[in-house]
Amino acid sequence: MGFAEHYFSKQKRFAPCFTEPPSDELRYIVVIPAYCEPLLTDSLKSLWNCARPKGHVEVIVVVNSPEDASVEVRKINASSMESARDWISDHTEVQFRFRLMYIPDMPAKDAGVGLARKTGMDEALHRFSMVDNPGGIILSFDADSLCAVNYFTAVEETLEIRPKTRGFDIYFEHPVSGNEFPEKVYRGAVLYEMHLRYLNQFLRFSGFPFAYHTVGSCFGVRASVYAAQGGMNRRKAGEDFYFLHKIIPLGEFAEISGTCVFPSPRVSSRVPFGTGVTIRKFMESDEEDIVTYAPECFRLLQSFFTQINGFYQRPPETVESVISQLPQPLESYLTSIHAVSAISEINANSSSASAFANRFFRWFDAFRVVKFLNRTSSIYFPRIPVRNAVHSLLKLTGNITAQENLSDLELLIIIRKIEKGYDIRA
Repeated sequence: MGFAEHYFSKQKRFAPCFTEPPSDELRYIVVIPAYCEPLLTDSLKSLWNCARPKGHVEVIVVVNSPEDASVEVRKINASSMESARDWISDHTEVQFRFRLMYIPDMPAKDAGVGLARKTGMDEALHRFSMVDNPGGIILSFDADSLCAVNYFTAVEETLEIRPKTRGFDIYFEHPVSGNEFPEKVYRGAVLYEMHLRYLNQFLRFSGFPFAYHTVGSCFGVRASVYAAQGGMNRRKAGEDFYFLHKIIPLGEFAEISGTCVFPSPRVSSRVPFGTGVTIRKFMESDEEDIVTYAPECFRLLQSFFTQINGFYQRPPETVESVISQLPQPLESYLTSIHAVSAISEINANSSSASAFANRFFRWFDAFRVVKFLNRTSSIYFPRIPVRNAVHSLLKLTGNITAQENLSDLELLIIIRKIEKGYDIRA
């Protein structure tokens, strides 16, 4: 079983799907969950058209549906399988191969994108283990996404420069114009992407060290790290967020901004949150805005994070005294999560200030940050239109000054440039 033997000893349900042994040169495996995807081959074509990296590539497509799927879904899946098989038969190279998995009867209790992604990623791990390549890269993609032609070579270049990289996210852009969708869909895509980038940038501004995008179609992880962290989860939504926030705190997490993935802005109802459902709600409402967290929420976090080092080697009474004097939203939330006792335990297991800070943010992690934002937005600072929020962030960080009449698309372009590393300060 190779380096992943311990992992698979715990995966009682796992059974390899493919009998053909992988190439010794296998370096990259792309995993694509596909549910009710009539245009699956568009994504396959996008990957096929990419410049080839030095190692070999496999693409594993997991066409799936729950055991109680409707007749319509089963028909679409069967049609997708047939179209994909026909297309793949004419698009195969020794160094680049597509493989189809068909799972029409996933247990209804667990069926969803998490289990589908896990099924494909476990298969990818097994294939890397067969050739004993713990450094192999498992890439997560989606069946409605496209990518730039340098998708693989940009990943390869980053890993050559940073050979200790454990995982990474890949820069993305939703399409914001075109003829494929109604105009309001593209408008919703602009606003939703602004929300994602605003959230990421303001968390970084606040001092949170693990602020990265967690988009299912835009990340990768080394096979050995995937195995060591217990693999993908079976969550029906947010599987990418939960998985990546096990990887990010390990360190050596990279951002690859030299290429681009293009997730679809299409309407979806399969999961309770994310791009598809946000666009659907936007389309169904009369609203012209998408709302997001108010800047005050992040300023509160920033004021708290600047005091973290002061908690090192401090007795519980001192920590409790400091927390009691924080603004009400912070004091209330920290009390609800028993921060004083948690910080005392962190102190007891930290031999230095840096070790304390590292342990602290593993406790006050992305999950607790999101819970704080949601709680504070519900009680103290209501959500505001995302354009207003982005404008406030850009003014606060000095990226715009007197330009008050920027369109939503212009604001998105600015924050995209910031996320790609450009210095555009006025």
